[in-house]
Amino acid sequence: MKRCMICQNPIIEVVDLLNFFSPISDVCKDCELKLTFNHAARRCPRCLKILSDEEQECLDCVWLSKNYTLINQLYTIYDYQGLAKNLIQQYKLVGDVAIAQIFQLPISIMKQYDYVIPAPIHPNKLAKRTFDHVTFVLDSQNIKYTQIFETEERLKQSDLSKRARALQHNPFKINRDLELENKKILLVDDIYTTGLTIHRLAELLIVRKIRKIDALTFARG
Repeated sequence: MKRCMICQNPIIEVVDLLNFFSPISDVCKDCELKLTFNHAARRCPRCLKILSDEEQECLDCVWLSKNYTLINQLYTIYDYQGLAKNLIQQYKLVGDVAIAQIFQLPISIMKQYDYVIPAPIHPNKLAKRTFDHVTFVLDSQNIKYTQIFETEERLKQSDLSKRARALQHNPFKINRDLELENKKILLVDDIYTTGLTIHRLAELLIVRKIRKIDALTFARG
């Protein structure tokens, strides 16, 4: 009997004509219900932040717009909380690469772009972690991507305040020549929190007269 990759409980699936030729899910129904994205919440239409009652417009986007040209649209799979948060931490920090299966990226959306470009990982962090947590997901789903970025070694961003992150200089740079004029670009990262990482990457692309730049993350903080 197949077991849930998350909780290890047996997966009981009733077979009928609708699912007879489909593979059994790797995640049980109970865990699926805990991996959530709150569609009912009032969100920023651009960055998907859940807005407070006092916000008439997204204050995060207003803050970013003072220094950056905003991306067109963020797509994401889960809210970064509960089970999704725990699994992402287990995936990245413990190296449980089997968890990559829960980040099923929307192929119909990704096919709309000329280039899918992942956020880079520093070689020192890659050596310590032994895998690139963003490109591993792309590779496991046979999604073609083009890496054009490299990064300086940075302090752990989750340990820094929003202000401290903002005061850092842009640690990214483009390391290869690629014709991007009038192209549609999709940036891919694991978590969108303050939006600084995505917008610092986008900053290097927008000057190249691209047609559109969007982002996709595994979760929205």
